[in-house]
Amino acid sequence: MPHSKYRRVIFQVSNNSMIESILKYSEFTCGITLFLFAAIQIIYKNRDFINYNLAGLYFCVSYVILTLWAFKSGMILSVPWLLHSDMAAPFAIGPFAYFYVKTVLGIRTKSYLKYALHFIPAIIVLCAIIASNIIDGSLAHYYWQFSMEYPSYNLTPLIRSIDFISNFYMIFYFILIVKNVYQLLKNKNHKSIRELQILFYYMFLIVLFNTMMLMASVTGNNVLNITAIYLLTLSGVWYFIFSFRYPEFAQKAIKEAKVIRYENSILNGIDAKIVLERLDDLMEEEKIFIDEELTMQKLSELLMITPHQFSKILNSKRKMNFRTLVNSYRIKEAMKQMADYPDKTILEIALSSGFNSKSSFNGVFMKTAGVTPSDYRKSIKNR
Repeated sequence: MPHSKYRRVIFQVSNNSMIESILKYSEFTCGITLFLFAAIQIIYKNRDFINYNLAGLYFCVSYVILTLWAFKSGMILSVPWLLHSDMAAPFAIGPFAYFYVKTVLGIRTKSYLKYALHFIPAIIVLCAIIASNIIDGSLAHYYWQFSMEYPSYNLTPLIRSIDFISNFYMIFYFILIVKNVYQLLKNKNHKSIRELQILFYYMFLIVLFNTMMLMASVTGNNVLNITAIYLLTLSGVWYFIFSFRYPEFAQKAIKEAKVIRYENSILNGIDAKIVLERLDDLMEEEKIFIDEELTMQKLSELLMITPHQFSKILNSKRKMNFRTLVNSYRIKEAMKQMADYPDKTILEIALSSGFNSKSSFNGVFMKTAGVTPSDYRKSIKNR
């Protein structure tokens, strides 16, 4: 009988050890996966402001996960000045997520100086933690002396305070995110867009998981804290997989959000600035000028104003008429195609740029560029 009890204890210890190993390797795998996702956003050829924010968001999340793995494996003690440095990440996760969603909702970030100010707390906290670890090695000494599976956030007043404030800081930004998405969906006057609904519920779950982390910080409940971290990890990995499965998701959400915002603004009265911003989106992003049958009536309907109102705004603000506007975009597109596709014929370029004939293309090109399309192409080759 004692022998049987002994074997049962050995089995339980072995089983617990196996679970810990699985958790440890899953943390490492998730952390590396999210880090690679962040790297892909940076090296992406057509990267934009939205990609940088998504990269920053997932880099911070991966740093938190990999730091936890490094702590559990003991590797963090080889760089003791980084102990608890992961607590600076929440001060950056909130702003990165906030500006990512703002971009998805079609809200432009006009001042990059104000944008940078949101990340000052993260920099201050990171510097404070590293400086504290370098000046005072008590944290490293404590962890060397007492072998622990998870970091303790109650060892010093500095760590305790940062841990408490960081969760509030992150939750504040995620509440702003949920509020912005909810207001956009609430004010819609037709069927809600699936992409924006998915984004809303996803961010709502993120707020919920971060609230769990805050409660764990207040109560000192490690189980709740680790559960929240794993849920955040899984949600991050899910979004990573989802983005690869549906790469057009963000672009669809951005497009629909802009339409909704524009519709809501038009209902409150015509604003020339907003109309022109929508016009630029239609021309530069959706390239509707490629349609050779595009008319002022069609474009006015897309802008939800009358042709007379559109003509008045275009003449007063851009000092041009409809035909000049459309041709300017078509010529820019043709010039771009001449540089990018040297094997395309002039006729192919003319038709793919929105012109209905080579003669009309030659006439407009000559008037705009001062040279014929053939001469312009030769000048490109000679550069």
